[in-house]
Amino acid sequence: MRIIVAVLAACLLTACASPGPTVTPVENGGNRADGIVTMSSTTNIFNAVGPDWRKAETGASDRCRRWGFDGAAPYTGSQERCVGYDRHGRCVQTVTTRFYECEG
Repeated sequence: MRIIVAVLAACLLTACASPGPTVTPVENGGNRADGIVTMSSTTNIFNAVGPDWRKAETGASDRCRRWGFDGAAPYTGSQERCVGYDRHGRCVQTVTTRFYECEG
């Protein structure tokens, strides 16, 4: 009985320690002349997953390399914009955008 409880407790602790679900941001704009790439992800109150900014940086670096630069570095912070409201005026859908500067 103690073994079963110990195994169950270990499984529950492992589930709590694992990282939450993420969504990969997609490129939604940029400017080759200025060397800026924008990556965005959309979340809503029913599927509140966080963006995977490491994958976004990889995508931005790929875009910068196709433009002839060496890679990309993120600007500090991100921009959030509410794009959907419920009938009570609460935000139910948010677009989070991060900007990347092409380097080199």
